[in-house]
Amino acid sequence: MLRRLASLICTVAALWMPLFAHAFAISPATVDLTAAPGEKVEQTIAIINNGAAEQTYYLGTQSFLPDVASGNPQFISGDDDQSGLSGWIDFPVPSVVIPPRTKVDVPFVVSIPSDAEPGTHYVAVTVSVAPSDIVATNGATIEAKTAQLVFVTVEGNTVERIALLDFVSPDEGEIKGMHDLSYTFRIQNQGNVAVRPAASIVVKDMFGRVVFNKDANAELGRVLPGTTRTFSGELVDQPTGFIQTIRLQWNLLAIGPMTATLVVEGLDPTNTPSIQYGMFPRQLSLCVIGAIVALWLIWRGFHWIGSKRINISTGS
Repeated sequence: MLRRLASLICTVAALWMPLFAHAFAISPATVDLTAAPGEKVEQTIAIINNGAAEQTYYLGTQSFLPDVASGNPQFISGDDDQSGLSGWIDFPVPSVVIPPRTKVDVPFVVSIPSDAEPGTHYVAVTVSVAPSDIVATNGATIEAKTAQLVFVTVEGNTVERIALLDFVSPDEGEIKGMHDLSYTFRIQNQGNVAVRPAASIVVKDMFGRVVFNKDANAELGRVLPGTTRTFSGELVDQPTGFIQTIRLQWNLLAIGPMTATLVVEGLDPTNTPSIQYGMFPRQLSLCVIGAIVALWLIWRGFHWIGSKRINISTGS
């Protein structure tokens, strides 16, 4: 009986643990620092206790790698990883007790070794409601923590160099009723510092008129050194209804062959890839044809009424 009761209590606690683990937030989500070799940089992380009870929070670090498709961090197992930037971070206060519905700024120090390699280094500063050794023992993952991504660029012989690998679309060559062209492009960071590539897609019609210009990295996604990241999206946000579709097609006022060209700042503008597709605004065309037919019918109606009046006036 006692064993069953203990098992039930453990099960309920396991189910409620994610709720308690996520009853707090941190700010900011990312930190960008620049420092020279041998320099110490002080930084803070704000922890907000959104719960109704006092809570102890524990700080630590965890390495990660960026996901190729999205750039989101993929955390590496092992809280004892102190290689690279993980070993450069020190917490004067490794844990803090925060009253309910209160925000506290917790300091940490980044000590750059004198022999640190130039370029961008990165790690996650983690906040958890349980010490790292307990979390590791229970087999918990990074989901039990909230992470702040820290990027430190060490000054020196830094190289900023990117390469555009491709720019493709599964809709290439198709005739679209809207500029709902989906696309992907991959950028490879061949330098040693993180970059946020400024990329835009310029759409021109058959006469060379610029129909519109889309920011292809509006969220300022970064590409870390030695990695490749895929950016994807659609040229325009899809309208929610027929009227919105007509309005968008009228504003763009485009028909016929279209060329979507990707322009990345810092790369040779004469060697930019492009996607060819066709544009035919079906909904707008139907409305225009419908309006023409309606006007013709109205004209015919007035003409018929006018002829009837003439016949009546002449007595025929």
